[in-house]
Amino acid sequence: MSEPTQKFQASNRMHHSSEFDEVFKNPLKKIHGQGFLILARRNLAAESKLGLVVGKKNLPKAVARNRFKRHVRESFRRHKAKHLQVVVLATKRQQSQSNSELRQQLDNAFQTLMQVA
Repeated sequence: MSEPTQKFQASNRMHHSSEFDEVFKNPLKKIHGQGFLILARRNLAAESKLGLVVGKKNLPKAVARNRFKRHVRESFRRHKAKHLQVVVLATKRQQSQSNSELRQQLDNAFQTLMQVA
């Protein structure tokens, strides 16, 4: 028998703009971090869903955008709370922020979200 997969599943992603709009209009919780904003809303579905908004205006380099998304997905996967829709927006931040600093801030933010859920 195969082991359960640890990867970020497609069922955990927000795919439609209507899902994003629901979170933007009625967020249950807002968490500000250095370089990001997290909005969360209760979800009736069993699975939690993650949406990412990472624009070129805030992170001009593709490497930085991909790095940010990779760290957000990993933190979400490790701290997944049930019944939440979460949108993470990248904001302007210091370019000198290291991977470990970003990961620590995201982990703290998602732990706070788990307490709300």
